[in-house]
Amino acid sequence: MKNPFPAEVLGVRSVTKPGSAKETIHVDYSLEGSGLSYVTGDALGVLPCNDPALVDALISALGLDATAEVNAPDGSATTLRDALINSYDITTLKKGVLTKWNAVAGSEKLATILADKDALKDFCWGRDLLDLASDPEMKANFTDAAAFVGILGKMNPRLYSIASSPDAVPGQVSLCVGAVRYTSNERKRGGVCSTFMADRIKAGDKVKVFVHTNKNFRLPEDGNTPIIMVGPGTGIAPFRAFWQQRVADNATGPMWLFFGNPYKATDGCYEDEIAPLVESGKLKLSVAWSRDQEYKIYVQNLMEQAGDEIWEWLEKGAAVYMCGDANRMAKDVEKALLSIIATKGGRSEEEAAAYLADMKAAKRYQKDVY
Repeated sequence: MKNPFPAEVLGVRSVTKPGSAKETIHVDYSLEGSGLSYVTGDALGVLPCNDPALVDALISALGLDATAEVNAPDGSATTLRDALINSYDITTLKKGVLTKWNAVAGSEKLATILADKDALKDFCWGRDLLDLASDPEMKANFTDAAAFVGILGKMNPRLYSIASSPDAVPGQVSLCVGAVRYTSNERKRGGVCSTFMADRIKAGDKVKVFVHTNKNFRLPEDGNTPIIMVGPGTGIAPFRAFWQQRVADNATGPMWLFFGNPYKATDGCYEDEIAPLVESGKLKLSVAWSRDQEYKIYVQNLMEQAGDEIWEWLEKGAAVYMCGDANRMAKDVEKALLSIIATKGGRSEEEAAAYLADMKAAKRYQKDVY
């Protein structure tokens, strides 16, 4: 991460269709000349830039000079505007930055919030520094641009599961990213990195990236091993890499993908790549369109329905992989897996847990959750 590589953007395209509430994009970066290499299952770190419109609004609200000279986190001299776009975090509110802000603002309202842990947590969600600068009761009058930059933390990279195999697309790397957009406190907002890639980069641009090794998310060494992949939404990303790798390796092991999204009409991902794999018998596909009927269907429901066959695969040594939301999906999928092991394998809860623990130890159960 010390020296991220300025990778050329080869292209950005939509994966989901227009009108999708799960707006998903595919980005290809060139790694030519980088010296970087990755293994299927790794992640890519991306250093985003802040939205220039947000930066301009913040500078204006603070009454500072956009061209004033300040130091970037690495000590190099630049303008305030450039530093806020490229180098500093202006969207994450935490106790540290709020305390420094209030040392200048002297706001009773903010002091009260800072003194209450729950109130602080509620206040920080869905707000950024522009909210503070726009609130007459919280506004801080910094002496100059350098004083303001002095309270800020640096921009942190975001990690994304790599959605390509280095053997399928040598010299490049792909990402599958969901654009995060929401409205909070009467302002439209977006995820810093996801909207940076969805809205503001184009072919030919350079984006700073680095490879993050993930040794705990690897395909079986034996290409004959069956694999079950559970990846709703953008959780499909590493599994695109997996199926590309298996095709590149001429691996014969069966693959089964459990995918899910709200609507079939708008929210399919990589259907043009998946269809030939299904038709040729290389991939078994189970899709949960959660909102296409009155009752919601999720990947874990499809797993429970296919319990007999999943148990057969497990007994044949299949490896199970899961990627996506750690809070809900991962817990529900693991619960479904334990239920299948218990009911179809005729085991008690304790024995099912031990079976899954043995799978983990043998690297037959791996998770890439966030």
